Amino acid sequence: MDNIKLSEHPWTIEPNELEKHFKTNIEKGLDNKEVEQRLKFYGSNEFTENKSRGAFGIFFHQLNNPLIIVLIIAVGLTIYLNEWVDATVIALAVIINALLGFIQEYKAERAIADLKSYVRDRVRVVRDGVEHEIDAKLLVPGDLIHVVRGTRISADARIIQETNLTVDESLLTGESLPETKSTETIPETTLLADRTNMIYAGTLTVDGSAYALVTKTGNHTEIGKLAYLVSETITEKTPLQKAVEKLTWVIMIVISLVVLAVFGVGVMQDQPVYEMLLISIAIIVGAVPESLPIGITSVLAIGVGRIAKKRGIMRSLTAAETLGSTTLIMTDKTGTLTQADMQLVDITTLSDLSEKPVPTTIRERYSGEQKELLTMALCSSDVVIENDEDDPRNWEMSGSILEKNIVKSAALHGLRLTRDDRANNQVRIPFNSKHKFSVIKINKEFLPKKYAKDNFHVVMGAPDILLGLSKMDKEIFHKTTDTITQMSENGRRLLGLAVINLSEKQNDLKPKDITELDFLGVLSFYDPIRPEVKDALQKIYSYGVKVVMATGDLPGTALNVAKEAGFIVDEKSVLTGKEIRQLNDKELTESLSYAKIFARVTPEDKLRIVRLYQNQGEIVAMTGDGVNDSPSLKAANIGVAVGSGSDVAKSVADLVLLDDNFQTIVATIEEGKRMLVNIKKIFVYLMSNSLDEVVLIGGAILSGFALPLSAIQIIWVNLFTGSIPAIAYAFDRQPVPKDNHASRSFFDGPVKFLTIGTGIVTSLLLFLLYVVLIELGIEIEVAQNVVFACFGSYILLIAFSFRNLNLPLFKYSLTENKILLYGVIGGLILLLATLYVPFLQNIFDTEALSLPWLIFVIFWLILNVAIIEGAKWISYTYLKK
Repeated sequence: MDNIKLSEHPWTIEPNELEKHFKTNIEKGLDNKEVEQRLKFYGSNEFTENKSRGAFGIFFHQLNNPLIIVLIIAVGLTIYLNEWVDATVIALAVIINALLGFIQEYKAERAIADLKSYVRDRVRVVRDGVEHEIDAKLLVPGDLIHVVRGTRISADARIIQETNLTVDESLLTGESLPETKSTETIPETTLLADRTNMIYAGTLTVDGSAYALVTKTGNHTEIGKLAYLVSETITEKTPLQKAVEKLTWVIMIVISLVVLAVFGVGVMQDQPVYEMLLISIAIIVGAVPESLPIGITSVLAIGVGRIAKKRGIMRSLTAAETLGSTTLIMTDKTGTLTQADMQLVDITTLSDLSEKPVPTTIRERYSGEQKELLTMALCSSDVVIENDEDDPRNWEMSGSILEKNIVKSAALHGLRLTRDDRANNQVRIPFNSKHKFSVIKINKEFLPKKYAKDNFHVVMGAPDILLGLSKMDKEIFHKTTDTITQMSENGRRLLGLAVINLSEKQNDLKPKDITELDFLGVLSFYDPIRPEVKDALQKIYSYGVKVVMATGDLPGTALNVAKEAGFIVDEKSVLTGKEIRQLNDKELTESLSYAKIFARVTPEDKLRIVRLYQNQGEIVAMTGDGVNDSPSLKAANIGVAVGSGSDVAKSVADLVLLDDNFQTIVATIEEGKRMLVNIKKIFVYLMSNSLDEVVLIGGAILSGFALPLSAIQIIWVNLFTGSIPAIAYAFDRQPVPKDNHASRSFFDGPVKFLTIGTGIVTSLLLFLLYVVLIELGIEIEVAQNVVFACFGSYILLIAFSFRNLNLPLFKYSLTENKILLYGVIGGLILLLATLYVPFLQNIFDTEALSLPWLIFVIFWLILNVAIIEGAKWISYTYLKK
């Protein structure tokens, strides 16, 4: 094939010109030789997948952490010095942390694989004049395909010939209703959602059939472009991940400087290199909060379990923490705020439309003229009931969404027709998007009595079009038009009904022949708001979280839904996709200050909006259900997919709502805030203890004293006693204050003060205790054991004080958190065993303490708890914002 470049805008080409632009035959299709050449050039009709990390890659990725690197260096040094016990204990800490991280990341993302699932394996294609079925991956641009009702479309294609074709494009456009297709050419600038002569890979044929010319395959299709966006979008790190990552680098740098300084001072003082290496290892082990990753993982895992009980599934542990930090939710409309169930809610006659106020309530009963209109619409519908259930609410039907709701609603009002009742129906003019109406001849017995004569036909379609073709008084026309406009702005989808008397001799009926209609009224359809949405939104607002809507629907519909859901909005709050694309990033950022509804937006628009919100410092949670939402779901700080949505949305999202309940988002925010509070407790608890060890060991070195604690003792206290209370904090379920500041900033004033302030004071006291014991002539072994006992028990007992950073110890129960209580008791038993069990004494180089020294340790604990409680009071009284 010499010139293989094909047209990029097939919707602009007249049908009789398509052969030339796509170098094919629109009747016989491509020949096999041409197909082979195009397959080599374009490749197969599949999406290219990125190689995912294997299990080993994920595991070793966990070692790429500054804290873990520091511990690995310590393991290497202890092995080099033949300190095998120390090396084993430190290595165990490294392995435990790596395993926990591995568990979090093991579930690889499946977004691209799920996107592929939307393309059917088999497709009907015409080649060399013969129609047959082939593997969809063998399609090439220029192929002629045949699509029929109920089939998944396998490639992007230009429609050549169609019969009543309607396509569900909600996965790409977000539109809640099927799109009616035609063969008419349209302008180049037409948006995807309005390209009525195109069909797209991954969408579903709801009704009718068509022959279409393939224009794009594989990665070049619209769904393929979404796959590329998903694969190329960088997943945003959570606020906690960013904060902890920053902290770990600070800790590593500080540790490195301290170790180099101590090592250098020691060598200059002619200390043995061997001894200085052991001291360096002790400082490293003392400064690294080994239990911090374990504690955080426990909090997140427990929180995710609680969310699961509320019908929300988190795809990663850290995602729940992010939702607790969320400052803005960008929600879809269909299926998230609404029920995605377009229901017949009212039948309004011409007299009502022209004389009465706009109907706003849902009509419970139909009678008289309303029932006549419903009967006409029912008889004109082409719906097949697949099952044989007595209750219409349990019927499984095929056909358009509007017609299915007509059939169901009519049955609930006692109107049922058999297929024989519609057997003689004749579709004189099928509906299409150009003339926007259909003309159907039905049995006279189903027409109103005044029209059950002559040759009246039913005309159904867009009310404004039917009104323009009707015969009526000008005043009535204007009143009716105004009322219908208001009904549309109130979020109603309207279907007009009229009748026309046609001559039986008019065999070749054309849309231009339809004039002088008798307009009868409209059927109103409405996608109901989820009942729990209003309360959920009010609760979200109470946490200081902003909510905006992004939808593919029209501005009027979106505004009405927003108002009904509880948004405080007006016309100025709406920004359309067309307006968005006319603004540069700076102008659009300024518009975000007042815009609360983004209507008629594309996937690229949503992605751009998410990024701009993030640039403003917002922590964005994005909700959605379709393939079109997947890029912005992944780019957001946290993506939330409803359970009835596409597999692609669920695969990309961090949170899946199994019951499609918007209330679950609120429950998850509450649980996320609780997790943040518990993580703060763990951070303050563990980091203040790390300062104890650095000051104690560093002070001893600078003062020329023997080390008060060994590396193995420090790792034993931190990992196997201090970690027990840290994990127990994960089970705390204390009420979460509605404090937006707490959710925005992890390292707030109280956290910094309690971590640094209590850490410095208590560590200096512990060091002074060691100095005083030495100066009083206490044997070095006894002094070391007393310090070890004070240090280990102090870490356990202050866990009760740090259980609530805002209240004094006597204002909350010490026994409510049973796991914390039993963990502290277990830790104390373990500590006593280390001091009194000979086997453990040999490993940890400890000796038993006499009763007077144990009493001294108890008084020491009381003093330190009092210091912590005083610091909490100062923190809550003077530093809380």
